[in-house]
Amino acid sequence: MTPDPLAHAVAQTIAAERLEGWAPTDEHVVALSALARDDVTFAEYLAPFRARHPPPARHGRRWRLRRIPYLIPGTNVLRNEFGAQSWAMLAELEFVATAGRMVCWLRALDDAAAERRDRLDVRALHRHLFVDVYSWAGELRITELRRGDHGFAWLSALPSAVAGLSDAVEQVSEAGVAQDGPRLEYELAKLYADYNQLHPFREGNGRAGALLLHGVAARCGRRLDLSGLTREQWYAAAADSMPFRRVGRASHRPFLYLLHGKTSSRNLVAPDAG
Repeated sequence: MTPDPLAHAVAQTIAAERLEGWAPTDEHVVALSALARDDVTFAEYLAPFRARHPPPARHGRRWRLRRIPYLIPGTNVLRNEFGAQSWAMLAELEFVATAGRMVCWLRALDDAAAERRDRLDVRALHRHLFVDVYSWAGELRITELRRGDHGFAWLSALPSAVAGLSDAVEQVSEAGVAQDGPRLEYELAKLYADYNQLHPFREGNGRAGALLLHGVAARCGRRLDLSGLTREQWYAAAADSMPFRRVGRASHRPFLYLLHGKTSSRNLVAPDAG
């Protein structure tokens, strides 16, 4: 059994990835636990999953279609570092790779070295998570983005809006341990609602946002637990938090309901990942 705090890192990685649609197997959990304990390197962790999905052979024919940002020509699959040509292959490898990166980052939250006061930059978090998957990891999106009836922040507004979010993150972090659980949960809900409205990246916004919340909570001497939340709950809250117009203000209330009681002192024992 993986000891705490490593169990917390594994459990929260699985929780965050499940919110994005992952259904990890026992093999995935065992592999993540081994990575969290440093029994294997990241390359050793990823290798067996990568070997199951070799990139397809390249043929002489080249696509002569209009280049579409992010997409492999002639498909609706994102360009990726794995050479995956199908959503199924890309999804499997993306989940495994980002889960490995996430567990390593969360594990570091309990290391003394992680107490440094660097700015919590969501671009750096996204780059850390997706460096193995996308060449544009950590870069703000270059296209407008919608989900259903909701349009996220205008492209032209992204740089200044992300800078404002970063400042808000630092203000909450500077308050530190002076904030009790309810106050911190309120601040986390506000931060995530604003971040969700921005959706600054073409893909991977949810996972980068989860790391941001964990990082802010740790800076404030608290431990965040997203276990027990369902994908349906999280996506409903995301939709309900969106303003009627893109220039409006997101509502924190749907996320406040979900995050209520989800923080605790970092010296408490977390549930085991198994």
